[in-house]
Amino acid sequence: MNRESRPLRLPTRGGSARRGVTLPDLLASLAVLAVVTALGVPALSGVFSQSMLREAARDVANVFNRARLRALDTGRDVGVKWLSSGGDVTFTLYEDRNGNGVLTADIRSGIDRPIGAPFSVRGRFPRATASFLTDFPGGDPAGGSPGSVGDLSDPIRFGRSDICSFSPMGHASPGSVWLSDGQGRQTVVRVSPMTAQIQIHDWCAPRRTWIKAY
Repeated sequence: MNRESRPLRLPTRGGSARRGVTLPDLLASLAVLAVVTALGVPALSGVFSQSMLREAARDVANVFNRARLRALDTGRDVGVKWLSSGGDVTFTLYEDRNGNGVLTADIRSGIDRPIGAPFSVRGRFPRATASFLTDFPGGDPAGGSPGSVGDLSDPIRFGRSDICSFSPMGHASPGSVWLSDGQGRQTVVRVSPMTAQIQIHDWCAPRRTWIKAY
């Protein structure tokens, strides 16, 4: 006798057939994912931008630290000379070779010689510039009323000179290098005169205050 063949049915968990993912379910999940991504990307971008600007400030601080340590080690004045153009700033170290300090005239004549290769901020950090944010509302990190930083077109301030000098006695030309990303983040690298201490301060826009980062 021929028996009627029947399809083999596999048991399922709980005794019921599994239900596949439907198109509406998939579309809903993709919509939720898109919303989460849209909310998260700006936050992550801000974190990366702040990290980039802080790293740029640390590299600038390292340039000044190299000059300070070189002066202490060799017993000669060492100067950090900069060239600013189009928002970029390039730093070069020079060593005093005739005992009268690092001077622009001696650099031009070849007496004071460069130490190592120049360092360009935008060459390594394209989004970081030597600049102030437009209508920057903050005051000076050392104190001062809001908006008291002065001329916003002058982000590199070491008096009238374009050289920051470090002496073997541990002194330095006082001044500041202001950096921004043009998107709400501002930082400043500051050199103290008597101790040649180098500090970094980050502007915290939500709190409208400075935070010492280094």
